[in-house]
This record gives sequence, structure tokens and C-alpha cells, in this order.
Amino acid sequence: MKKYILTGLSALSLLVTTSSCLKEKGYTDIINGVGGQPIVSIFGGGGGNKVLGVDYSTSAVPTTLFQVNMASPELLTTDVTATVSVDPSLLTGTGYELLPADTYTIPSTQVTIKAGQRDVPFVVNLTTSKIDLKKTYALPLKITAATGAIIASNLNTGVYAIKVNNIYAGSYQSTGLFSHPTAGDRKIDRPKTLSTIDASTSETEFADLGSAATMQLKVNADNTVTLTPGGTASTGTVQFGVNKYDPSTKTFTLNYKYNGAGGDRVINETIKKK
Repeated sequence: MKKYILTGLSALSLLVTTSSCLKEKGYTDIINGVGGQPIVSIFGGGGGNKVLGVDYSTSAVPTTLFQVNMASPELLTTDVTATVSVDPSLLTGTGYELLPADTYTIPSTQVTIKAGQRDVPFVVNLTTSKIDLKKTYALPLKITAATGAIIASNLNTGVYAIKVNNIYAGSYQSTGLFSHPTAGDRKIDRPKTLSTIDASTSETEFADLGSAATMQLKVNADNTVTLTPGGTASTGTVQFGVNKYDPSTKTFTLNYKYNGAGGDRVINETIKKK
């Protein structure tokens, strides 16, 4: 099952292209309708400025970006339609590039909120295998027209940064042995998370040294693995023996070591996807 994760852009320091205090009059107007008029907006937990985490896929995957909401004092007895368009100007100052047109399709830019309903999803079909994982893309959207309602002036846009997880990203369990030249051996048995760097490279914790010590694991064409230390991990780390990825079991087998006072610290580690 594909997973889609939405988190606030503030966590990634993305400039919010449209902002409003939810305690201001505009928010009350959205809830109650202005003068009894129904209002359409990108509103609620699924709307606004977000980071969308999606799995790597070679086929187009229908993805709900947000709900188009209709606010009114009472449920309507007639349909309301809203048109949503791509608006590149919303990316100004964000540092994000416009999502390439060949990576997505919009089945319908016009959504219809049926009589008696409040919300309808806005769906985009994403082909994430076509997205360059080394770049930062976003899809900027705006409600540009509505029939049967007015458009909210302060909640009518959304910027959706697209973060693609490679096929290796996810939760793993690490087991193995850390051999210290003077302190002796200790077992490794801990959860690890692999995060995406690019299509073939992921980053995780180095041995059992905590989050400050990292390593990047690049899966080569022959499924051998190249380890690159990062953070506080020793830059003198070298690999030996078997270092590979088994796609059938989704398991990394790693053997690496680094020198320190008293001799080498040797790590034999297996990282298996949960």
C-alpha cells in the first residue's frame, strides 16, 4: 500500500506563500459564510502549504492533495463547482521549482461539491519515477473560479512540495556486533530509519553511535553497497568482506571498521526492512 504523509512546510523552513491568522475575521467568515453566502476554500488539515511524502512508483498513482471545502450556515440544496489551477507565481521566494508537467496529470481541474456535502477531494496522478530526487519540486495550486459560491480570499491557495521516497526508504531493524579493541564486544539490536538521498542512496545511523553519526548507503547496479560516513562518524571508515543489498528480503549486509585509540572498531551489521 502506498503511503502519503503530509507535514507542515514550516518544519522544512519553506516560505509560506499565503498565510492568515485563524483567529481573524476571515476565518470566522469561512466557517459561517459571508453574509450567508457559501464560500469555497482550501481549508482544514488537508489543505494549505504542505510537504507531500510519496513512495517511488513507475506508474501513475492517484494522490489526494487536499479537500476543496464549501462553508455555509446550512447545507446547500444545489451543487457548487470550483476550478483549481496551477499558479507558478506562488513559488516565488520559496526556493522550490515547479513540478515538471510530465510527472503528473490532473484528471479534472474542476471539482463539484454535491448538494448536501461540504468537501470534495482534489486528486493528482503522480508518476514519481520521473521526478528527479536531487531537486526540490512543488505543485502550486489556486482556486481560480467558482459557481454557486464565492472564493475565500485568504484560503484559496496551496503549495505542495513533493518529496519522493526511494525504494529503500523506511523502517528497519538492525542486528549485529560492534567489536571494540579494549572494551570488548557489544550486540547491536536497534530500530533504524533509512531516509532518501537520491534514487539509489539512503542515509541512516552509523553502527549504534546515535543520530549524530550517520552513513549513506548507495546500492550499486550489482547490489553491492558503498558506505560513506557522515556527521560525527569516522571519515577513516573502510569496508571489508561482504557489503550487499538483497532485494528479495530487503536486507543490507554490512561489514565496516574504523581506527581509534587501541585499534580498530569493527562492525558486522544486518539491516532488515520491517
